[in-house]
Amino acid sequence: MRILVLTTDQPNQVALVRRLAERCELAGIVLSANRPRRRPRRQRRIWANRLAGRTVGRPFTAAWFGMLARYERTYDGFPDVRQVEVGNVNDPAVLEAIAALAPDLLAVSGTNLVGADVIEASRKSRGIVNLHTGISPYVKGGPNCTNWCLAQGWFHLIGNSAMWLDRGIDSGNLITTERTSLTGDEDLEELHWKVMEHAHDLYVRAISAIAADDGVPDVRQQDLGTGPTFHNADWTARAMIRARWNFARRYPREVGAAMAPEVRLVALPSAVRRGS
Repeated sequence: MRILVLTTDQPNQVALVRRLAERCELAGIVLSANRPRRRPRRQRRIWANRLAGRTVGRPFTAAWFGMLARYERTYDGFPDVRQVEVGNVNDPAVLEAIAALAPDLLAVSGTNLVGADVIEASRKSRGIVNLHTGISPYVKGGPNCTNWCLAQGWFHLIGNSAMWLDRGIDSGNLITTERTSLTGDEDLEELHWKVMEHAHDLYVRAISAIAADDGVPDVRQQDLGTGPTFHNADWTARAMIRARWNFARRYPREVGAAMAPEVRLVALPSAVRRGS
């Protein structure tokens, strides 16, 4: 199965694409600079949050960049396939690339929100899938759902989702969801590393199942439950402080707690589950 990957040039995305290339044929890579098409709302709050990220939120910023540096040391660049650089994943050049490369599947990771034209173009193939580093439908959005789980004390929801992409935010029909295996001994950087490594593994397994036509799930999120959608502007100094306190005081003893009964996960076929 030939895949066109829509992503960014961040080191964690390089790692993901390299892993996909081990299991699938890459038709090409679209690299988005993620420039917004319109000015974000709540601009003042976003600037205040960036300042908070350099002060009370510095441990989270440092953990993220530490994880990226670890990937940069491990992988020296994308595979040697055609690359298309765009400012925004919805630029006309993306539609041209889809038409020219005629992939069997589109795979999205790390881009800004994909619009209707790209989704419609994917219908000429087997569709378009998305990786979400959070467990939908229970925690969605950004800037980072692992940190939101810390802020909310939802340690049982630290994990990942692979889904069919729609026009919402992390709201498409689910292919699979899994918790990340954690011990409670992780520092913040190791926590983010483990979540990202699990995300890559889960996404590769989900796409492998699609390629094999192996009874891939297609589960509506509303059939499982509901949950909040977080936004970048919500990641305020108060949320950062709460996340730091929960990580220091509660996470080590609560992360291994049983899944709440109202949380339902979506499993892949047994042939492509972890370790197979």
